[in-house]
Amino acid sequence: MAAVRWTELPGRAGRELVRDLRGLRGPERIAVFGVALIVVSFVLPWYDAGVADLVQTGLGAFSWTEAAILLTCAATVLLSLKVGGGYVPPRPLTEWGLFAAAGTWVALIVVYRMLERPELRLDLPLAELEREYRLGWGILVALAGAVVIVIAGLRSRRLARRRLRRDDRGGGE
Repeated sequence: MAAVRWTELPGRAGRELVRDLRGLRGPERIAVFGVALIVVSFVLPWYDAGVADLVQTGLGAFSWTEAAILLTCAATVLLSLKVGGGYVPPRPLTEWGLFAAAGTWVALIVVYRMLERPELRLDLPLAELEREYRLGWGILVALAGAVVIVIAGLRSRRLARRRLRRDDRGGGE
């Protein structure tokens, strides 16, 4: 009996994932799109050396800050899927508040990385080059993804308020 349950687990998980993906409403889809922007930005140039087309991607500059970004993105996707499957966060948490907090947190980390850039150090036989990287356009894509997640939270709030007003009107009649 137990072996049958273990063999059914991947199929059941796949069906639940498809159900959760189909259940995504507008705000959850927007949040997942924001996460996709952030993840794609990791292979884009976050920093530009300004010398001989030297760039550094988000993966090339990977540290604890980028790990925090990816962890927050994973939590955002998990929340989106769970809410798409019918999950309601316990009070005092709300879906829109969690999305807004996640987007704001990622935006703060990205702004920190914009201010605290890595240094370029090249030790060549003839000369030594040391300079600070300039910002590349990939880090702006990551910031845009964070803003999209915040927008998803604000849109979810607006929809929740609209639902609440509609329920109040219907309950008062």
